[in-house]
Amino acid sequence: MNGWALKLRYARKYWKLLIHLTFKTRHFGVNNRWWVAQPSAIGWQPWQILWGIVTVMPIVRNVQSLKVRSCIGWIPHDECEALGLMR
Repeated sequence: MNGWALKLRYARKYWKLLIHLTFKTRHFGVNNRWWVAQPSAIGWQPWQILWGIVTVMPIVRNVQSLKVRSCIGWIPHDECEALGLMR
């Protein structure tokens, strides 16, 4: 299986986590439902999410952070290597 197919399959499996970490939502992670009293510690306010989308750079930084954090324990090491995030 080539790299793009593997990344696409992984993104389809963990799409909620991808959105949560890219846009830093408060209540849209895997274990972070909208009805939970405690919001995510990394969550942004709605205006911050909108500003990040408009200015693009904060979203790019979030994606870079997602790649780094994924390789330090958020996903298994062998999956991190298979996805090509160890560069």
